[in-house]
Amino acid sequence: MSQLIDGVLKDWGERIFYPQVKGRIGKRTITRSAASHSPKHTGMTGSARVREKLSLASRNAPEVMVKISGGGKGMRQIKAHLDYISRNGLVDLENVDGQLITGREAVRDLRDEWKYGQYGIPEEAQHKEAFNIVLSMPPGTDRTAVNDAARAFAATEFGSNHAYVFAAHDDERHPHVHLCVKSLGFDGTRLNPRKADLQRWRESFAEALRQRGIVANATPRTARGAIRGPVKQTALHKQQRETPEIEVKNQPVKSQLQDSFSVTKKALHAYGKIARALSSGDAADRQLALDITRFVAKMPVLQFLKAKSRTLDRKDKLADTRSSLSHSDLADKSR
Repeated sequence: MSQLIDGVLKDWGERIFYPQVKGRIGKRTITRSAASHSPKHTGMTGSARVREKLSLASRNAPEVMVKISGGGKGMRQIKAHLDYISRNGLVDLENVDGQLITGREAVRDLRDEWKYGQYGIPEEAQHKEAFNIVLSMPPGTDRTAVNDAARAFAATEFGSNHAYVFAAHDDERHPHVHLCVKSLGFDGTRLNPRKADLQRWRESFAEALRQRGIVANATPRTARGAIRGPVKQTALHKQQRETPEIEVKNQPVKSQLQDSFSVTKKALHAYGKIARALSSGDAADRQLALDITRFVAKMPVLQFLKAKSRTLDRKDKLADTRSSLSHSDLADKSR
């Protein structure tokens, strides 16, 4: 029975947490599973990895944030970013060798090293010569652990082939680290991150945090039933007036419905398959099945659809009431 459950976990779990992503090799478009880009240093594979992610997700473990915030097309833009993350020399930068770069003069020396070093970087360029990456966690997370995890993440992902510096900013509630990575590697290859790479980076950062005692997870939006997409403030306020019992931040109604009826629907189906399989296992498996069921029931997309349905029901009842009143008035006048 345990082998059967493990098979279901591996099959359906990877559909949830490692969906198919598109990429390109030369002129060819290929589709591959993001599972092949997940970190391999955890020692977990297949069903064990899925169990861990299900357990973290059902406990609403904090999600890491790793994003590319931009990049410098030439040394002029790179210098501006280095000045920003170092607060013009007031915040230490740390490089791939663990050396601290302190003060404005040291930051200028770093700029010259990147500009005139191996391969060199022109003032203006057509390609991104550096990528700006932000790693962060929710407010209240231990800042030292976040900084140490960011250092380990950078060394794992870039240390063997790319020069980089990073700075920890303590001036906001959420602990976060700014990482600036030279795109051209020591071997002459250029960094070209894709969606699957970003997911791998999130997984790697989350694993580095867990190794330091911080509960952290890295799952796709669809695995959490999240509702995505930007929206103008006027539309957001209108939406919140219609469904005030649900807090939906910066999300458009149209995008929410599209998510709920497309990709998210597949994830919900997979969760159902997994929960049914786990319910036939031992006590721990049955508890996990129950936790998953509760987690899915509280997903934002389902809560939104329920609230939207209630709003539509109220509008239908109001329309029926008005219609019946109108017919009643007509009947009175006919008498």
